[in-house]
Amino acid sequence: MIEGDDPTTEAVEALIAAGYMVERFDEDPGLWRVNGEVMTGAELVAEAERMGLMDG
Repeated sequence: MIEGDDPTTEAVEALIAAGYMVERFDEDPGLWRVNGEVMTGAELVAEAERMGLMDG
């Protein structure tokens, strides 16, 4: 996972705690696989915000 104050870290942790399957996308480490859907870090954060898991 990404370390530091990156909001992506918070989003990953929040989504996993909510039962999502979140993992790095092997072909491009800048992408994430969230419940089988490929997302950028920004999309991952937006998903967590939409689900009410993070403040936007």
